Amino acid sequence: MLTIRGVYDGKTIRPLPGEPLPKVEGEIEVQIVFMQPEPDALQQWREALALLRQMRDRTAPLEETIKELIEADRVR
Repeated sequence: MLTIRGVYDGKTIRPLPGEPLPKVEGEIEVQIVFMQPEPDALQQWREALALLRQMRDRTAPLEETIKELIEADRVR
């Protein structure tokens, strides 16, 4: 049995980027299993996201634009 991880958007199932697809000849039987995230994992994800937002809010905005920073780095 081969396992391929992918995503389903309601219409199409696509393999995850970088997920190797096996070479097959003819028709093969497939089984699709829809995974639901576990509530504990969702809670951990929410907490991590909240922490990242707090860190972002505490960070002062840049005094220069990204373009200016890139150009200054090229000059060095």
